[in-house]
Amino acid sequence: MSLLQIEDLQVSYRRAGHPDVMAVAGADLSVAPGEIVGLVGETGCGKSTLARACLGLLRPSGGTVHFDGAPVTPLGRRPRPAAQRRLQMIFQDPFASLNSRRRVGAQIGDALRLNPSPTTVGEWLTRVGLPESAAGRYPHEFSGGQRQRIAIARALAAQPSLIVADEPIAALDASAQAQIANLLVDLARSEGVSLLFISHDLAIVRQIADRTAVMYLGRVVETGPTAELWDTPAHPYSSALIGAVPRPDGLHRLPDELPGDVPDPASPPPGCRFHPRCPVAFDRCATEDPPAITWQDRTVRCLLHTEGEPLHAIN
Repeated sequence: MSLLQIEDLQVSYRRAGHPDVMAVAGADLSVAPGEIVGLVGETGCGKSTLARACLGLLRPSGGTVHFDGAPVTPLGRRPRPAAQRRLQMIFQDPFASLNSRRRVGAQIGDALRLNPSPTTVGEWLTRVGLPESAAGRYPHEFSGGQRQRIAIARALAAQPSLIVADEPIAALDASAQAQIANLLVDLARSEGVSLLFISHDLAIVRQIADRTAVMYLGRVVETGPTAELWDTPAHPYSSALIGAVPRPDGLHRLPDELPGDVPDPASPPPGCRFHPRCPVAFDRCATEDPPAITWQDRTVRCLLHTEGEPLHAIN
């Protein structure tokens, strides 16, 4: 049974005098207990909108989101249901997500009060690599990487079952990105917490995720075990993203460049949404919306595959 189950999720934004923007247009995704799932895709593909809908920060316009078997309630003026407090989020910008007027110890203490445990604020600060004395300081007194460590401590102190990490390393400098990603994964595994790790950095996701989901223009176009998806991508978009990752192989090869830009989600192309940029598109791609095809533990939306037959690599 999945801990987080997203089915046909749709999230739209209204614009006065303009067509609605369907940021998430029928996405399917699941996260099992104890699993780390990486969600990747270009900027503008709907990853962050999906993340906020998972937490109830946005109200879906269609589809369902279930956490631990119960529907996720969109947040309003009432407190979140107690069972859903075990669903936590780490945001991209820790300076914006932390309260600048409160000491960090008080903010981690809020999380501890949600699910009382013998663990103290000081112990959580130590576990994320900060001194216990940091509890008495304010967020502006820390670097970006240190603030994200505090955000991780606050999320884990609530004893969650699942953490949604929305681009948690994107705002950090290169030297801190790998450290924070590894810290988050190590703590999640040691605590038995599931993790939905959202990123545009496939190299990081390849190292940390058990399973990877690829999102394009509001839909998840491919999912599968990370190693298999990386070695044999079954969707042309997955193949293009992998080809764009720099490789330090000493051969001085430049990464492949994916032509074009993500289309306007308010006016998506007909048929397969990727076909205007796809190097292997054919006539049907411009008119037919590809269904989800599943083979063993992999799923892909591409007309190059047939239901009931093994998926093959698209290179």
